[in-house]
Amino acid sequence: MHAPGRRASFFVFLAALLALSTAGCSASSKYMIKAPRSSIARSPDAATVVFIRPSSYAASMRTTILDANGRFLGDSLPSSYFAVKVPPGEHVFVAWAENTAALRATVEANKIYFVEVSSKMGAWTARMHLLAIGPNSPNWKKIDEWLADSDPYEANEQRGQAYLQSRARDTAERIERAKEALSKYDRAELAERTIVPTDGR
Repeated sequence: MHAPGRRASFFVFLAALLALSTAGCSASSKYMIKAPRSSIARSPDAATVVFIRPSSYAASMRTTILDANGRFLGDSLPSSYFAVKVPPGEHVFVAWAENTAALRATVEANKIYFVEVSSKMGAWTARMHLLAIGPNSPNWKKIDEWLADSDPYEANEQRGQAYLQSRARDTAERIERAKEALSKYDRAELAERTIVPTDGR
């Protein structure tokens, strides 16, 4: 039987290990370009989806965002956001990090929708989540503050797409994992990960 002192030391060591796993240099991406700060524009024939990661937690982690068709949308970096245009209709968005997360969305043209890329501590490393931000979300009123405090980026979709194509098998596997995750979320989890047309601004 382990002595109480040894057990306490083990947990101190474990806490230090977890802290180190989320520390270090801030993540960067060769597929993202720092953008000038400007208002996010609507498009008359497309929906605009903004992926915002307001936290600097797990700063060393980069999260690749793609859709269920394998389209590269961008890399989510700490305290940053980027906007993409997507056709009106139904979409599944995928977060590719240490884990795989998914969000489903039904969007309309000429509206702006917001998705929070949220980092939370898992068993050993931070886990990324895609969470819908709609009028009924507790974070709806924080959007403008988050945008002001975060750095805007634009995706180099051509280079990002080439990267996904170079890892076609892994990309297909992540998409399947995301679809599986959607089927396993309980009702409350799925509601947090669903955007409906009226969630747009």
